[in-house]
Amino acid sequence: MSETVEKQLDVLISLMARRDPGIAFMHRIVTRGKKDPAAYIRAYNALDGSLSVTEAAKIAGVTIATMSEILQGWRMEGIIYDVSGTAGKPLYKRLVVLPITLREQ
Repeated sequence: MSETVEKQLDVLISLMARRDPGIAFMHRIVTRGKKDPAAYIRAYNALDGSLSVTEAAKIAGVTIATMSEILQGWRMEGIIYDVSGTAGKPLYKRLVVLPITLREQ
């Protein structure tokens, strides 16, 4: 797939995610029950398709096992997707960049 088409698809995915399920919904999924919600938001936002589980764990300040479980949950919730294909370790990509804190609506 060409780089241009890939960028266009990323834009479409991002636009659709903002509309449904929405930023607030995704923010709740990423932060619910976390001792340091901002660290998980930073880890989520860093998921650009090139980050390993180990690197994401370092950003969130958690173990690799914990991050792996979190990433699997986020994937099941549909707020990240694996871009690694069939070979190698999973590489996840976020749908949108989330704000660290949400403004009251």
